[in-house]
Amino acid sequence: MKILSSALVLFLIAVSASAQTSSAPPEVTVMQNKWRIDLYNPALDKDPLAASKEHQQEEIQQQAAARENENRIRHGEPALPPVVRKSAPDTGDRRLTTFYIYELKVRNTGRQEILTLTWEYVFFEPGTAREVGRLRFVNKVDMRPGTTKHLVVRSKASPTGTLDATKAGKNARDQYSEQVVIRRIEYADGSVWSSVAN
Repeated sequence: MKILSSALVLFLIAVSASAQTSSAPPEVTVMQNKWRIDLYNPALDKDPLAASKEHQQEEIQQQAAARENENRIRHGEPALPPVVRKSAPDTGDRRLTTFYIYELKVRNTGRQEILTLTWEYVFFEPGTAREVGRLRFVNKVDMRPGTTKHLVVRSKASPTGTLDATKAGKNARDQYSEQVVIRRIEYADGSVWSSVAN
């Protein structure tokens, strides 16, 4: 029983050592960060020739039906009913959809391979330290020491979650001060670096 207790204590010490919370800076350098608004218009994905193609297909079907009816009449059989034009139901959503693209360029400045990176994009009121938005992202990165990665996240979440009517019409990027905070790094050897959250 004493051996099992000792083994359990050693195991817990090893686990707590591998998942450390540290005030030391992460071994990742943020080289660039930016964000932008992206509008998705489903109408742009629609084939502009679709209506023409459908009309051609209907004409071919009508001509084939007319030939069939001529043959049937010659043989004394009743004619088939005329081909009725079918209008395809529009099942697609035509509304514009707003997406936000958050980008981050990071470099592994440490000695270990990084598997996963957790980071936050923080937004502040310009000229103040008042936080107005914070978004957290987790990316699989597979970064060897000395390598650089460009991370791109597409999200429906806006920088602040709400819009300030007094800033309407202004360039969205000029409305906030920005900062990227690295929160957690998972290494290939199973160890973890984690910052103390605000």
